[in-house]
Amino acid sequence: MNSLTKFRVKHEDTGFLMAENAELTRSILAALRARKAHTAFEWVKGHNGHPRNEGADQCAGEGARKPPTEALDLSPPAALRLSGARLGMTTQKIAYRAIRNRKNTSCAQRPAAVTTLAVIAEDLAEVCDYQVTDRAIWLSLRKKDITREARQFLWKLVQDAFMVGRHWLRPSMPDLLKERATCTKCLEVESLDHILFRCEARGREKITSLLRKTWENTGVAFPGLRWGTAVGAGCVIFKSSNDARLTLTERLWTILATESLYLIWKLRCERVIQKDGRDFSNAEIESRWYATINRRLTLDRRSTAPFLEKRALDAKAVAATWSMIIENAENLPPNWVGDGGVLVGIRRGR
Repeated sequence: MNSLTKFRVKHEDTGFLMAENAELTRSILAALRARKAHTAFEWVKGHNGHPRNEGADQCAGEGARKPPTEALDLSPPAALRLSGARLGMTTQKIAYRAIRNRKNTSCAQRPAAVTTLAVIAEDLAEVCDYQVTDRAIWLSLRKKDITREARQFLWKLVQDAFMVGRHWLRPSMPDLLKERATCTKCLEVESLDHILFRCEARGREKITSLLRKTWENTGVAFPGLRWGTAVGAGCVIFKSSNDARLTLTERLWTILATESLYLIWKLRCERVIQKDGRDFSNAEIESRWYATINRRLTLDRRSTAPFLEKRALDAKAVAATWSMIIENAENLPPNWVGDGGVLVGIRRGR
């Protein structure tokens, strides 16, 4: 709504380069200008029984379930089409965005990324019953609920950029290095799918079990740890019995799934490189997992600090997100999120 009213002039002056959903916004503005009558907007509360709001929500749901290959022409009429940006409004940031947009249209995605994105989209369609676009998956990797380290790890996963499995079997590789292609636990050629979701090594199975037990405290069905729900965790949707989005539950899943997946990878690398293939003990794995999630909880609490101003997280949202899985949540003081003197930890399975 703000794009059509408050920020309309700014977006038009900058060629919609910094606007979210630029193509859609440009098309709606053109349609508004094509009208000969005055257009007024009125805000209505969502999911409150308003007939047109409910109809719009239904149409949005139907659109989300359509195959992503179905093209929709949003081009405005030639007489109402605005192109380019005003030179006086162009900053270095805007110019850089324009260059990147042009390069992105001319560069094809890596075949490995195309395959991985298709697997993620297929998993999400099965688990969440909606079609997700490649753009939505890429954008989900940049959510603020995902740490920078996990974000880089997920990006490399999608690009198949890790030196594992078949990459060691290149003809130019010495025989000694080719041995690294095989998983010493399962005696098969490794792949990222094998390492993260199928390997019989103790670390992967134990972390998945800990994640499942912790997730049971939310009262929401465990979606499993797979390409769509883990790498595409930021796209996973949970709904209540009355079909309302559980946004805080979705945020919690994004955190737990991405941190768990990243820890599986780190333990695998430590096992193969530092421990010569020896497994971690169950106690070591459990300690590492709880320490990882507790650090993530501490990061969220610190991110509510007032000095962060606009970048600060909402303390109430943080409390509601983590209260589902922390120990003795009902006995904590009201301001436990911002009070560093209050010790808080994740509820452990019994």
